[in-house]
Amino acid sequence: MRVPTLAMLVLAAGAGALYAQMPNKTQHVQVEKVTLGMDRITRKSIGHMEAIKSVDVKAAVEGFIQPPLFKEGDIIHKGELLFEIDPVRYKAIVQQKEAALEEIRARIQYAQNRKNRFDSLTASSATSTQEAETAETMLEELKAAEIEASANLAKAKKDLEDCTIRAQITGRIGRIKFSPGNYIMKGESLVTIKQMDPIYVRFPLSQYDVNGIFRGPKEIGNVADVRLTMANGRRYEHGGKVSIVDNILTGDSDTYTLWAEFSNPEQKLTPRGIGALNVSLTDTQQVCMVPLTAVHYNEHGAYVYTVDAEGVVAKADVTAGSIQGRLQAIYNGLTEGQTVITDGSHKIRVGDTVIGVEAIHEDTAEQSGHTVVEEAPIPVFTTTVSTMQDPTVLKCHGARIEAINRVELRPLVQGILLKQEFKDGDLVRKGDVLFRIDPTRYQAEVDATKAQIAKLNVSIADAQRKYARQLDLVKRNATSRDEAESALAAHDELVAKRNAAEAKLILAEDDLARCTITAPMDGRIGRVFFSEGSYISDMKAPLATLVQLSPIYVRFFLSENEILSAYKTDENMREEAQVTLISANGSEHAEKGSIHFADNEIKTATDTQNIWAIFNNEGGKLQPGGVVSIRVNRKSDINLPALKNEAILTDTGGKFVYTLKHGRACVTRILCGTTDTESGLTPIFAGLKAGDKVITGPLAELEDGTPVTEQTQENN
Repeated sequence: MRVPTLAMLVLAAGAGALYAQMPNKTQHVQVEKVTLGMDRITRKSIGHMEAIKSVDVKAAVEGFIQPPLFKEGDIIHKGELLFEIDPVRYKAIVQQKEAALEEIRARIQYAQNRKNRFDSLTASSATSTQEAETAETMLEELKAAEIEASANLAKAKKDLEDCTIRAQITGRIGRIKFSPGNYIMKGESLVTIKQMDPIYVRFPLSQYDVNGIFRGPKEIGNVADVRLTMANGRRYEHGGKVSIVDNILTGDSDTYTLWAEFSNPEQKLTPRGIGALNVSLTDTQQVCMVPLTAVHYNEHGAYVYTVDAEGVVAKADVTAGSIQGRLQAIYNGLTEGQTVITDGSHKIRVGDTVIGVEAIHEDTAEQSGHTVVEEAPIPVFTTTVSTMQDPTVLKCHGARIEAINRVELRPLVQGILLKQEFKDGDLVRKGDVLFRIDPTRYQAEVDATKAQIAKLNVSIADAQRKYARQLDLVKRNATSRDEAESALAAHDELVAKRNAAEAKLILAEDDLARCTITAPMDGRIGRVFFSEGSYISDMKAPLATLVQLSPIYVRFFLSENEILSAYKTDENMREEAQVTLISANGSEHAEKGSIHFADNEIKTATDTQNIWAIFNNEGGKLQPGGVVSIRVNRKSDINLPALKNEAILTDTGGKFVYTLKHGRACVTRILCGTTDTESGLTPIFAGLKAGDKVITGPLAELEDGTPVTEQTQENN
């Protein structure tokens, strides 16, 4: 609302608003009454977003990694399956350890029965004490071996369990560091997950503010309201709460580091992003309020000039507090209803008698009992917000082409490299044989293990017949129970040995299969590091590298401000944007790309976010490692609100327009894109919707809340 002129206020206020004229003075000053208001104390700071939880997913076992069970950039939930490492060898090892434990338990059963018999015979003096002690020693040794075998089995089962990798937190997953088909070593990092909702914003605040205004580290979370302005200048819709105050001060600045927690359901906030914070004291009290112009300062502090009922001027020392618009809080030195001089104090001295003219403002008119006379509405022209295709283009130079998948081909067995089935640099297809390593010793191991299993099968069948005969003899009292139990133990031991041999066969066959190395995917193979005839001794050294060419990634970056302003979230950008690639020679790539995913953090050094676009690259023109330029624009089938550029104004707070609402001009903050030169329309990213009425002129006479009346629509 516009502030009335002094003449209008005097007419509105009438004689009651003027002090009686003193006989010896003719000075006129502007005065106001001291009012009461709620103290609003706010401190500003710069904050950086941090994930509350961040997990670097690592392999706990080594092996071939299988295709991931998620998409890069996805939101992953705790417990969700992420990767599997080929479990074949680990299953075989578990089977071996189970067989070893079964064999020991079979021997323990026999040893226990034997010890029991010797104990009873010793009691009746039918055998020597030495034989009984020997039986007990054998049993104890077997029990110790059982504990060791159980521990080995538990370790093997844990290794098998670790072949399945699950998410430990809910959050956004980033770029995968190893492609399917790679042999992963224990402890290697596979991917990073960062919690996105809620999220921390870390910021500094002075020791004076924390311990004084906000009542100390323990209380600040209860008495402070935290508001965030994002990198694009827009106020974040969710408030925050201080969750953590660091336990030490930053020595060079005498400040605390604090962490405020914000809900982030739409994921507008990204770890390592930046924003401006307003930290306000919520637990406040009523204090005296005076206009800013009434407060003066000298070497002793703040003071104001007061006027008593007779118009005599006095000086009052005060403690000035927070500023709220045109008013300032006064903590002591004044009381409600006193009169202070707001304009003209340079003409008077303490003890003078003055005539005070009481100013009237919107925020004090109701309290003072005056009726504000509002000016007549201003005639304005308006236009209706339409829609348009967004011509805005976001650009990135220095984008890098990346293979989506890259596999190091490792031998994993020792032997002579017999054959290379391709030429360096060839395109290969998934399943093509690439290398052959001499399989002789591995084939021999397979054959020998199969023969061992066949031999054990024969022995088991014979042991089963012997045990059956012993049971029959026991029933006829033709043999001792000891003989039958011995036959059973022998049978069970043979079964356990066969189980172990079968597990050994699995490992041997896996080694034999590794002698033939095939392509895990389509792609181009690079330089081979070993020649035919070389003896491969380092099983972890790569023979060559295979890279996928189609489809292919292009990694580029955009500022946090660009993403938030144009698309609000990187998820919206993935749905709405298309990507054009400009080659190093300046030509436009014929194929359009799409946003595949965005990184789960901001690069603090550049305040940019890495984004990966995907191109089919069927012709293979795009090569990994190439440097290109990227243009990002909104898909042509998506329309945005649009407005004539002449209606858009700019001030220190950014761009805004005056919208027509309920007969008044209302300041509406907007985010807008690139103006179309032909139509003169500007796309609006935020703040307006199609059908809104915007004032196009006259704009110079308008303020927020000015009463207006709509004239005939301008010719557009």
